[in-house]
Amino acid sequence: MKNFWHLLPVILFFSQCRNKDENFVSTFPGKPEVPSSIKKEHDNLLEKLYKFTSINDSTGLAAKKLYNLLQHHFNEEEDYVLPPLGLLPQLTNGKIPEQTKNVIALTEKLKSQLSHMSAEHQLIEAYLDEIKQADSNLKYPEIIELEKEIHKHAKIEEEVLFPASILVGDYLKLKTPNTNR
Repeated sequence: MKNFWHLLPVILFFSQCRNKDENFVSTFPGKPEVPSSIKKEHDNLLEKLYKFTSINDSTGLAAKKLYNLLQHHFNEEEDYVLPPLGLLPQLTNGKIPEQTKNVIALTEKLKSQLSHMSAEHQLIEAYLDEIKQADSNLKYPEIIELEKEIHKHAKIEEEVLFPASILVGDYLKLKTPNTNR
């Protein structure tokens, strides 16, 4: 844990060194919706974590930091990582969306931001450790369950959701070779 605190400024520095154009994705007509099951899971995790932010001790302070980071992280995912997954039902039916060029741009942004997303996951892990340490007397046993849920969610993102989103973009490139990339 000590070593992480030395790494934290480096992670934050590099995450802010991105080109400002990379920090924002413009919306476009017909932007695919984030699958509702994933959106609900994000909302559920934030809701569970929010309950701990009102605690007036170090657990509450750590929960506030994690809540702010998780909210930011989920907003990024819902902006450019997860919308391509909303096209999966359409794509499995052989239909190519009109907004192909814009969806490909989202998946290209994801490719360029994978290390950033990974760094945020590492920071989330560190904040989870901080909350567990703050609650070393186990006054809030629900924290352990929430930690497990967040770990599981992050693992699914890294092993399934991020790669699947990238595959949507790669598939669209193959199916629409005339699209200017």
